Amino acid sequence: MLEFAEAVLKEIRKHRQQAQEIVLSGGIADMERYRFMMGRLEGFGLVEESVKELLKKASGDDDF
Repeated sequence: MLEFAEAVLKEIRKHRQQAQEIVLSGGIADMERYRFMMGRLEGFGLVEESVKELLKKASGDDDF
């Protein structure tokens, strides 16, 4: 289970990084797309924190 969770976190971080690069590079054409990307970034953050909290509870480890 730990390997799966680590793989999920890695994918979340990769997708969040890609979205951040799009936003920061100015590659957004309109406000609708900007709002979509910001919502996506917020969602990635929420999912990452949830996975990390569940891992902490399951393992009793604070290193995630």
